[in-house]
Amino acid sequence: MEQHSKRKSKYALILVREKDDGTIKKHTISSAVVEVTAAVLFLLVVAVVCRFVYDSITIKDARKEIVNQIVAINNLTDENEALSVENSTLSSKVAVLSETVSKKTEVEDAISQETVENAMPKGFPLSGSATMKEAEEGDPMLIFTASNDVNVITTGTGTVVSVDADEVYGTRIVIDHGNGYQSVYRNNGAALVKNGEELGKGYILFSVKDDNQELGYQIIQNDEYIDPMILIDING
Repeated sequence: MEQHSKRKSKYALILVREKDDGTIKKHTISSAVVEVTAAVLFLLVVAVVCRFVYDSITIKDARKEIVNQIVAINNLTDENEALSVENSTLSSKVAVLSETVSKKTEVEDAISQETVENAMPKGFPLSGSATMKEAEEGDPMLIFTASNDVNVITTGTGTVVSVDADEVYGTRIVIDHGNGYQSVYRNNGAALVKNGEELGKGYILFSVKDDNQELGYQIIQNDEYIDPMILIDING
């Protein structure tokens, strides 16, 4: 049997350069060098393509991230504007509320002051004119002599704490005005109030007739009788 052996083909790259004097110079590059060079070029091309693809993907992701960040910034900007508006609204409401509370406090203080003033037993104890003198003996007391159809009235708002008999005048009414003040009314008429009643200023305690024209009026401060003239308003 005849055997044929295959021979591997070889090739070379020949570079020809003509010199200035006309001579020809040849350079031969072996196939191994060409193959290595081709392989290197191929790898470089692959590397460049891979780099290009990677850069494209990276740029795409970066652009996507930038877009997401822009959207997030816009959303935060919108939220910040909304919060600013809400904060401004809340500030306005707080200002209005503070002003309302301040006015309410002023009104309450005024009402409280008015309540205290009304409770002070400074009024005139009769609804009409009368003669007046000071008691000469005992605790400080003003003695009024009124005409008929004049009423004995409260000199301030308060609560009736007692309605009882009086040895000299017949009936004794004591009214507590708070803040340590009490007023005492001594008269021979029939009491028109009862124990525990809350009375306003000017409320009728006795109706003056022929037999009870005289009124003994006293003021107690912190359990001590004081001169009624210190507080009484003679003009009623």
